[in-house]
Amino acid sequence: MASGNKYYFSTRDLLVLAILGSLGGVLSTYVGYIANVINHLVGVPYGAGQIVGGLHVLWMVLVVAITGKKGSGALGGLVKGFVEFISGSRLGVFVIFLSLVEGIFVELGYWPFKERRGLAYMLAGGLGSFANVLAFQLAYQVYDNIFLFGAVSLLAFVSGVVFAGYFTSGIVGNLEDAGIVRREKKKEKLLSFNVPKAFALILALAMLFSAIYYFALVQIKGDPLELEVTGDVAYTKSYYLPVYSDKFVTINAKLDGQVTHLPAQDYTGLPVSYILRDARVGEKATMIDVVGSDGYYQSFYLSNITDNNDLLILEEDGELRLVAKGYPGQLWVRYVKQIRVY
Repeated sequence: MASGNKYYFSTRDLLVLAILGSLGGVLSTYVGYIANVINHLVGVPYGAGQIVGGLHVLWMVLVVAITGKKGSGALGGLVKGFVEFISGSRLGVFVIFLSLVEGIFVELGYWPFKERRGLAYMLAGGLGSFANVLAFQLAYQVYDNIFLFGAVSLLAFVSGVVFAGYFTSGIVGNLEDAGIVRREKKKEKLLSFNVPKAFALILALAMLFSAIYYFALVQIKGDPLELEVTGDVAYTKSYYLPVYSDKFVTINAKLDGQVTHLPAQDYTGLPVSYILRDARVGEKATMIDVVGSDGYYQSFYLSNITDNNDLLILEEDGELRLVAKGYPGQLWVRYVKQIRVY
């Protein structure tokens, strides 16, 4: 875009966009992996990794803050998404669209409040992080009730406020002090950045997450012999295991876990492949999560399980258990309550 001899985005603006977008793209790939690890460690299947979601949009808030140009957040998101895609994001090409949406929401939060930049940074970060949850829900229907969607959205918003908005305020302030970024005439003191404040906000975020953890677990309690299939399927339905006894098969499998080791023996139950065929998995789906009532879950590639009976759901001690033939013991999920397809 040009006006006379001047372009809307200066060379400096484009450099900021390219550098921060690229940094964000590379690091967000690893933030995604960190989020997945958090999900596994904490054992909450409904977006526990959103506790670090604000780190995804930090770069876009910084781009808007430094360039001060409308459209820079969306463009920065596009650059970030492309770099994240070619850096090996587990989301594939979808991450480009996702980052663009995050950049647009960053701008929606920033520009109406730009005169109070501390507030603008925080709203931009919060809305940008919320956009991540919203885009996933619209694309994959990840959260099957309004409570879970609202809880994870709140977690993402607060993470964005802290890791994107509040941190941007501190980073920009330091850049101004160093003379790298021009200092605005009116500098806000209310949101001054320091380590104790940042630690307090992160601690508050952890407390919020703990509350969501508790209520998320409460929401997925139910009949111990019933599991639900959700996500990218034609039919979201529940399976009460005893009803499907005529579909049971028997396989011989050995459990080799980090702690528990069981010799090869016969297991009889309902094949996961049958459940997926019955629920009619979407053509674009590539993965499933097998989720326990305690929040623990494990992921499997659809291509590895749709044409065999290596994965069985069976009853054990009044609960459902996943037996995974040929897989490490930690992938044998206990207290199975849900299969999520995406």
